[in-house]
Amino acid sequence: YQRRVRGVKMTNDEKLVKITELEKELRTHQKDVIQLQKKVINLQDKELSAAKAVAQTVEREMKSFSSVVSSNCAAAVAPSRLQAVIKRASAPPKKEEETDRSRNIIFYNVGEEEGEHDTPGTVKVDQEYVEEIVGALNEKFKLSDVKRIGVKTSDKARPIVATLASRENVVTLLRKAKELRETEHYSDIYLSPDRTFEERVERKRTVEIFKKLKADNPTKQYVIRRGVIECV
Repeated sequence: YQRRVRGVKMTNDEKLVKITELEKELRTHQKDVIQLQKKVINLQDKELSAAKAVAQTVEREMKSFSSVVSSNCAAAVAPSRLQAVIKRASAPPKKEEETDRSRNIIFYNVGEEEGEHDTPGTVKVDQEYVEEIVGALNEKFKLSDVKRIGVKTSDKARPIVATLASRENVVTLLRKAKELRETEHYSDIYLSPDRTFEERVERKRTVEIFKKLKADNPTKQYVIRRGVIECV
């Protein structure tokens, strides 16, 4: 019996020793955790400082850019234009069928046959006429579709929308379109991209600002590049 009691006492002592060791180990781990937490806090502080530095740099550069624009091209970039750019940049990607518009080009002031319209015969005539215009620009692009748009009236020819093989073909024709002014038969015809309704409204507004800037600042030269008015 005494041996058993002594045995129990020894077991309890061992347990006390074990508990003491575990407590020491726990305190050690707690110190390690505290050190790691301090490191995390330091890293977060550094990241926050870096983010603030970037934000301050961006703000400083934007103010600098704004001052340049204000002093050299007052009102050249309309706020509505900037809003439209931001809206397009943040908009979700368009579906494939919505992006086909980039391969379209619009021909204005192309004479339209009287009588029936949008028949196979009139469509063929329009396609041949568009091919002649493209040829006048020394290009020979394949046309996959040619059609009139809008409501037919007796006093005005409807625009023609032609679909080309690629967006690059459209860009080429738009760049060379001014050469039509020097031709004998196509000087009244002008070309434009196939814009959405919102883009047409924004384009009209930009052109109005462009004309006003030219009128108010005759000594300066302005151009419209990619929808934005710039001083040159």
